Amino acid sequence: MKRVISAGLSLLLIGLFVSALVGCGAEIKAENERLKAENTSLKSDNDKLKLEIQKLKEDIQKAAEKDATIASLTTENETLKKQVEDLKAQMAKKKR
Repeated sequence: MKRVISAGLSLLLIGLFVSALVGCGAEIKAENERLKAENTSLKSDNDKLKLEIQKLKEDIQKAAEKDATIASLTTENETLKKQVEDLKAQMAKKKR
């Protein structure tokens, strides 16, 4: 009789354990699906940010090139102004 009761209790405990695992399994699956969706969303955002970073780097490069061009043109302009002043001074000397 003790064996029958012991076996019955064992089966009852095993049944409770299995049902607890099955119940938690649905929650775990739902959480897993939610995390997968979040992961996909984050990967998409990451890809968008990478593209934006690349575009910003290109914009910075273009701005740097423009700055270099402006600096070069400014230097050339100053040189030409000096040459004009020198030529004006030479012409003034020749007129005297």
